[in-house]
Amino acid sequence: MRVHDILRVAAMLLCLAAPTRAAAHGSASRAPADPSPALAAPGSSSESILAAVRQATARYLDIDRARADGFVQVSGMEARHGFHFMNVNAQMLSATAGVFSSGLQLSAPPMLIYVATAEGGWQLAAIEYALPKKPADGPFPGARWSEHEPSCHYRDYRELPSPTAGSCPKVHPESGSEFVLFHPRLWIVHVWAWYPNPGGLYAEENPYLSPYGGNVAGGHDHARGRSGTEIAYSEFNHRSSGVFLLTIAGLAFWQALRRPRGLVWPGLTALLWIVFGVYLFVRSDPEAWPWGPLGLLESLRDTEVLQHKVLTCIPVVIGLAEGLYGYGLIKGRPRMWVMSLLTLGGGTGLFLHFHQGKLHLDWIYLQHVAMGLVGLGVGLGLLLSRRAGPGSKLHLLWPTFLLAMSAVLILYSEP
Repeated sequence: MRVHDILRVAAMLLCLAAPTRAAAHGSASRAPADPSPALAAPGSSSESILAAVRQATARYLDIDRARADGFVQVSGMEARHGFHFMNVNAQMLSATAGVFSSGLQLSAPPMLIYVATAEGGWQLAAIEYALPKKPADGPFPGARWSEHEPSCHYRDYRELPSPTAGSCPKVHPESGSEFVLFHPRLWIVHVWAWYPNPGGLYAEENPYLSPYGGNVAGGHDHARGRSGTEIAYSEFNHRSSGVFLLTIAGLAFWQALRRPRGLVWPGLTALLWIVFGVYLFVRSDPEAWPWGPLGLLESLRDTEVLQHKVLTCIPVVIGLAEGLYGYGLIKGRPRMWVMSLLTLGGGTGLFLHFHQGKLHLDWIYLQHVAMGLVGLGVGLGLLLSRRAGPGSKLHLLWPTFLLAMSAVLILYSEP
């Protein structure tokens, strides 16, 4: 099995496993079968694009279904646009599918735009698609991709332009709201599939929404402390971590079953562990060093941030141990001891990992308990495989627990 094949399998499993809260609501909230076209390929007509977008998003005319499918509010009322609701699952699936296909996923919209009605409800107005770079051959006929500058986002849904996360103000200069995340430059296009727009189907703004005003941050429950943006960021981090571990587990199974020779496999496994750890170290807390506006010492004074940084060092050390062993620089016994102790320590640490600084016996903590139990299983599996001979089934124990950990992470959700 080649590396590309393993990545393809991981992507397919992610697409099958990526959760939607709609599962709890039965088949009524499932997506329509086989919207056509699923991909917006160059040359598609405006009529086919509009039909596909409407077919894929008709169920979101009911905002409760959108929320059930994982859409969370990430903006206030933006003038001539509306309230933006983002789906982390769609972001992940679109990114994964993009590795193996060309075109834009119409059936997995990353953003929905709503306006508040006079009766206190919500009306779906448009769908927003975003890409990290402007496509050379745009899939939307006649559309002009607009550039969304790099921006800092705050807990009250306000945002400020900024070239980097580190240059974002720690609090919004007007509202005093705390920084929650930064997004880089994006290229976006709107499809006004559910609200008339005199500027056309793909217009950047909608003059008909001018009476709604703008910069209204309504809809946020301040008693919860965390905004929808923060929840979306946290869910994405956990689920993308699950994809990393799913790929590493696949490699571990391959090595345990086939025992391949050569220098490529240990180097690849070590590299994945190290990249995984560095990725988590940088992305775990968007407000903290080295990504966000808080300095190193200020970041480490936060207990939750400190726990994150310590835990993210574990994959890096495991990767170094794997690499040193694979290239014959250390023996197998010390390497297994290091990996076992690290995973046992990491699993134990997850029992003490509390969001917002104190213990809450809620769904979030229970999921971390599950991660901790599986982490202990990984460590136990490594200890048992240390004493097992070549070809023993015990060598499959720790990648099995690693696979279970990836499943817990991919299915992670926050209420």
